[in-house]
Amino acid sequence: MKKENFKKLPAFSRPLVLAVVLFILAVVFLIGLIFFKIKSVYLNAMSGRQDLEYALDFVREGDFSRASLVAERAVGSFVLAEETLRDLQGNFFIRKIPFLNNNLNDFKYLAQTARILASSGEKALAIFQDFEELISGQSARNFLEFSPEDRAQLLKRLYESYPEMQGIRANIDLSLVYLSRLESNRFLNRYSSQIKSLESSLDKVSKSLDSFISLATLVPILSGYPQSSSYLILLQNNHELRPTGGFLGTYGLMELNLGDIVRLETHDIYHLDMPASLNPVFKVEPPEALKKYLGVSQWFMRDANWSPDWTFSAKKILWFYEQELMAANRHNELENFSGVIALNPRFITDLLYLSGPIHIGDQVYDKDNFIDVLQYETEVGFRQDGISEWDRKLVIGDILQELKLKLFNLPSDRWGELLSLFEKNIARKNILVYLNNEYSQDVARSLKWQGEIQDSPSDYLMVVDANMAAFKTDRVMVKKIKYSLIEELDGKLKAIVRITYDNKGWFDWQTTRYRSFTRVYTPQDSVFVRASGLSAGDPLNYIDQEISYPKNTMAGFISIEPGQSRDLVFEYYLPDRILEAIKKEGKYSLLVQKQAGNNVEKFEANFSFLKAVQQAQADGEVSIEGNKLYWTNDLERDYYLELSF
Repeated sequence: MKKENFKKLPAFSRPLVLAVVLFILAVVFLIGLIFFKIKSVYLNAMSGRQDLEYALDFVREGDFSRASLVAERAVGSFVLAEETLRDLQGNFFIRKIPFLNNNLNDFKYLAQTARILASSGEKALAIFQDFEELISGQSARNFLEFSPEDRAQLLKRLYESYPEMQGIRANIDLSLVYLSRLESNRFLNRYSSQIKSLESSLDKVSKSLDSFISLATLVPILSGYPQSSSYLILLQNNHELRPTGGFLGTYGLMELNLGDIVRLETHDIYHLDMPASLNPVFKVEPPEALKKYLGVSQWFMRDANWSPDWTFSAKKILWFYEQELMAANRHNELENFSGVIALNPRFITDLLYLSGPIHIGDQVYDKDNFIDVLQYETEVGFRQDGISEWDRKLVIGDILQELKLKLFNLPSDRWGELLSLFEKNIARKNILVYLNNEYSQDVARSLKWQGEIQDSPSDYLMVVDANMAAFKTDRVMVKKIKYSLIEELDGKLKAIVRITYDNKGWFDWQTTRYRSFTRVYTPQDSVFVRASGLSAGDPLNYIDQEISYPKNTMAGFISIEPGQSRDLVFEYYLPDRILEAIKKEGKYSLLVQKQAGNNVEKFEANFSFLKAVQQAQADGEVSIEGNKLYWTNDLERDYYLELSF
């Protein structure tokens, strides 16, 4: 506006026009300032993102030092972006406009998420860098070449990483909270798939960190840091299946110090049981099923793993070990064990796959022949070799000693394979761990190392076989389990468990007719209806209290001749609370637990509800057809099904 025109305006309107002009200038300035700050947020965010990508590249190259430096720079960029967004939110005008304020708040959450993740990555890289420096500074090519001092440093760093990893896990969980708040932001809709993908990845990372954190606590203790540890080792033969995995034919004593096995010896379990049986004072009443179907009048350590819950069986095994030593007047051999560990042959087979063949005398043991050759050598071959009955299992100790040397000689770039092998065998229950220290046992429980019968919020199923004087016939048995659940019109949930046994063997020194005392564990307060297919005796129905979470138990005895197949069937009603949850919450879940050592060819579950099934989550094959659902898996580990209506 020209000056002369401005003077022609009425005097009362001049201040108003001036105010309008100043307001417009202020708005323009404010918009420019906001634009500048938004541009600053964008540039810092892009810079941080690029630095994170560089950091990942360095990680792939194994250069943790440079990756850590670049991640630190990324944190700085995201911090600047977050501070700028906070300044924008503090602007008077933006605070008065809810639309702008709410959206800036969401973008601030996004910046906070990026900063937290970058910071977590920086901390994790610092830990890996410490390990890299500890390892790379040595000339050792494998674990045996590390000095005790170096091994102590490695275990110490792992042990001390616990609080740092806890902080990283907490940060990732906080990031998930922030990301969940962005789902309703329409400006971020175009990135919704990327945000959901990030949430999914972070959820997996958080769960993996749980395992790593537990391992960081447990591995040093198990490995003999900060003080040596000793374990009672049980080798279970699942060709002669028992509740926790197999017959306890061999026990061992193992001591570890700073990651090294400084003592490892194995013994035939009858070296304990036989001397104890000669003491007239030592008399332990066995469970009724062992008396009836195994034909024993006394209970010894070889049959001590009668509870399918490893925590209970491990305690019973420890009790028998101590009592039988004292009964044999071997008090001087008593020791304070750190825990009890059970191993199934499949674990040894997997270790041989990693280590390669082992030579003991003229015999070669490898991943393909280990179980069969060892079975023959300890049952038949020892006589041909002139070895006494008492010493027939000494070869097991020789195998484990040789295997230890091979594994400890693995190059460091194969340690990851060894860790993966342990994780797989833990999941498949080929390794069961009980620790005497309460805190360590709680950590082992969080990792599912302890072979515990678990709690379940809804439905539950576990089938437990116990070979009753059937030699090693489990090696030729083909087993299938079918679970059917029907919601009836009268308001009940009827369950049917059908176990199919197919005996593929014949009468020889290893196999015979299959004889199993079978238990089916179901939710407490289940109502037993009937059982069919039993070979002898009446079906049993009781609450098993000698497990971590008591369950209703149905049991009975079945015998299957070689070349024949038979079904064992249990029918029952689930507790009313499970049906009430379906009606009120629209949810149902089933936890199916694997019996350690039991090789089930196929698990199949069929469900028929009155309502249509909307969604189901489970590992394995799942098919939904209206109100019906079909689920199958291999039952090599525990499985969980969750569905909604």
